[in-house]
Amino acid sequence: MKLQQVEDALQTIPLERKAAEAKIASLKADIEAARQRIKELETKGKGIETEMASVEVQIVKYKNQQLQVKKNEEYQALIHEIENAGKKISDLESDELEVLYELDEERKRFAESETKSKEEIVLEERAIVRLNEREEEVKDELESAREAKVAADAELDNPSRSKYTQVARGLKFPVVVELAGQSCKGCHMRVSNAILSEVKAAKEITTCDNCGRILYYAD
Repeated sequence: MKLQQVEDALQTIPLERKAAEAKIASLKADIEAARQRIKELETKGKGIETEMASVEVQIVKYKNQQLQVKKNEEYQALIHEIENAGKKISDLESDELEVLYELDEERKRFAESETKSKEEIVLEERAIVRLNEREEEVKDELESAREAKVAADAELDNPSRSKYTQVARGLKFPVVVELAGQSCKGCHMRVSNAILSEVKAAKEITTCDNCGRILYYAD
């Protein structure tokens, strides 16, 4: 049983560590994605500011041209261009306010989620440390568990060892369980009277007629 537990641990620990590492990677990716979203909004806001400044420069240019034109239709055309530019600035100001609001909300969400994600990352990192420590402990236990199994095997005759190996195949530990009253402590089911008599007689290896585990009777 000890050897099986050690071997199982050596198989499951790497899987648990891999799962923890994957979760850390996912949490970090979420943080980076949120940070990138903020950068995109900041860039968008700066782009709007740059465009507004460009339109304002164009308005100044149109106004200077008004002072130079002599024909009324040219003057009116410039007025029309100035009005269009003014409307564009108004639209850009509205866009800028929306971006600023969205940026403010995104920063709030990021601050909350980043704190929570970093706390989860710390927990996962601690779990990995514990798994690494446990893995080293289990590796140290492996050889002694193998030696103990060899010693236990040596105490059994060949028929008993073969019977145990046959029964143990496909079963979860423990393979050998007590028969308490008339109930198997492995599956907690009631055994037949014939099985009860065989176990009490203890003349041969007897298995539960429900789960197949080897039974022994404790006086």
